[in-house]
Amino acid sequence: MVERPEQICGQRAGSSAPKLVAACVLAACITLGGTGVAGADPDSGSSSALDAEWEASWAAYEFEESQAGSALVTVNVDLPVTIDAPIDRVFPAYSNFSNGFGRHPFLKGVLDRRKYTEGGADVWEFIALEDIPAGPMSIPGRTVGQQRVYAADHWYSTDTWDMPGVITHQKVTFAEDGDATTVTEHLTFSAPAALIDYTVQNGVSSHIANQQAVQRDIENGTL
Repeated sequence: MVERPEQICGQRAGSSAPKLVAACVLAACITLGGTGVAGADPDSGSSSALDAEWEASWAAYEFEESQAGSALVTVNVDLPVTIDAPIDRVFPAYSNFSNGFGRHPFLKGVLDRRKYTEGGADVWEFIALEDIPAGPMSIPGRTVGQQRVYAADHWYSTDTWDMPGVITHQKVTFAEDGDATTVTEHLTFSAPAALIDYTVQNGVSSHIANQQAVQRDIENGTL
C-alpha cells in the first residue's frame, strides 16, 4: 500500500521517460492514424470510426495482456480512502466516471461507445481523452477502456489500454465503516520496463488527486 507517489517509484525510467512516452505516442498515432483508426476525429461523432478505433485498440490490449509476463513490468498499488458518508451515497457518486471531470487532472473528455449488461454487471466501453504530462509539455492521449459495475455487491472494475503499451487494471471496493465508507482502489500497472516508473508515478498521483476531490465533494454535498 502506498501513501505518496514518490514512495513507489524507482530510478529505472529516469528523466528520459517523458521524452520516450511522447516519441512513442506520436509514432503510434502516426502509424494508426494512417489506417483511419486512432487518427479518427474525436468530435466526428462517427460511430463506425469510434467502433473501429475501440476494437483495434482493444485487440492490442488483449495481445499485450497475454504477453505481460514476459514483455511488461507489473506494479500493484492499493489506495484506500475513508469518506464520511454512507455507502449508498458514496458508491453511485464514486463509480460514475463523469464525476472525474474537473477532478481527475488528466481527464478532458470521453467518447461513449456502448453500454450493456453481462454476467450481472453493467458494462460500459469508452475512450477517455486525456492530456498526459510529458516533461515540460503535455500530449493528447486516447485511453481505451471498459468498466464493469456490480452495483448489488458495491464494487466495480475498469481495464484500460494506452499507447505505447500501458495497461491499467482497477478493482474498486466499498466497505461500510459505521456511518462512513472506506473505498479502496486496487491498481495494477503494466508497462515496458523503460516506462513503468513514469507510468506508476503519473497513475498513482492522478488517482490520489481524483480520490481527494471526490471525497471532498461527496462530504460537502456537491456530489
